[in-house]
Amino acid sequence: MRRFLTAVTAAVVLSASAVWSGTPASAGAQASAGAQTSTAPTASAGSQVSAGSPVFDYQVTRHAAEYKEIPGTRIEFDARAGETSYLWSRGLRAGNLTPLVQGENIGNTFAVNCRLADGTALPAGTETGAYWAANLVPPDETSYAPSVRWLFSAPADGRYACRISVVGYSSIITGGRQVTMRVAAGAELARAQYPATARWTLPAASSVVVQPGATATTLGYTFTPAGADRIAVVQDVALSTCVPGSSICGGGIPGVDGSRVETWVEAQPRNPDGTTCGAPVSSAAQKWHISNAKHHQTSPNTLYLTRAGLGGCSEVRLALKVRNTGGNPVNVHAGHASGGIAATHGVAFTY
Repeated sequence: MRRFLTAVTAAVVLSASAVWSGTPASAGAQASAGAQTSTAPTASAGSQVSAGSPVFDYQVTRHAAEYKEIPGTRIEFDARAGETSYLWSRGLRAGNLTPLVQGENIGNTFAVNCRLADGTALPAGTETGAYWAANLVPPDETSYAPSVRWLFSAPADGRYACRISVVGYSSIITGGRQVTMRVAAGAELARAQYPATARWTLPAASSVVVQPGATATTLGYTFTPAGADRIAVVQDVALSTCVPGSSICGGGIPGVDGSRVETWVEAQPRNPDGTTCGAPVSSAAQKWHISNAKHHQTSPNTLYLTRAGLGGCSEVRLALKVRNTGGNPVNVHAGHASGGIAATHGVAFTY
């Protein structure tokens, strides 16, 4: 399983073709004691929700090959050049249909991705979506509920189609072995538009390995809120533990099982000249044990603020904190999977 996320970030191709998960307030959206809290956003009047998936089965391949569109999660809409749409998965749950035993770990990557409505790919160099990835580790883990969030920006006037897609992969697929995974009925893709939006993706050159006991500050962005008082910030980070012999990152120690990691959003209100208004505020930390078997995990982070709570500052400098509390080093993935699908990424909007 050591090379799986590399396969996702380097070899996955699209087929020719929450803040939320379930209800708007979920996806780890707790604020720390120092944060300005606010009600989670509700979908705008012009929002869309896909029809909802039937039960959908897909086959695991030996290597990450191509995404399969989950039926019932496609939405179409018209957009002007530069117009943005916040997209998020709802009710997305998946698990193994084929019985699995300990050691038969299955990598799964779920993505929100977009094309032109006629099936044509977006222009070369365009970010087309974002992914969530983790291994399913039997026998104790038989299902999980991914949460994929992203901001689409129309590259030109046109009609677009977005959907949720999935690819499953495992080194146990040899000698005719077949493993079937199942997406439960009811998975949806939702779309909404808000007064002020921004998205940012950690550049490939900014990938970092966080050593045990260290904290990395990454995924920085300065957001200027406008048009509404409340602010939602999403920063989702793709992580892999550095197991011994990994082709992704070094430093793994034999006999050590994975990495223990905490991630959170930090927001510092400030003025355009760089002066600050008070202390930074943070979201609650998301805590993970990324075992050797789990290998990789996307950690979703959400923080709610208000413009009134920025202390008179007109901007907010946003960052992602990744703390390795013990075990092996942990890799923060950056850049895009082939097809322009973002790994570690952020979104902010007012509502």
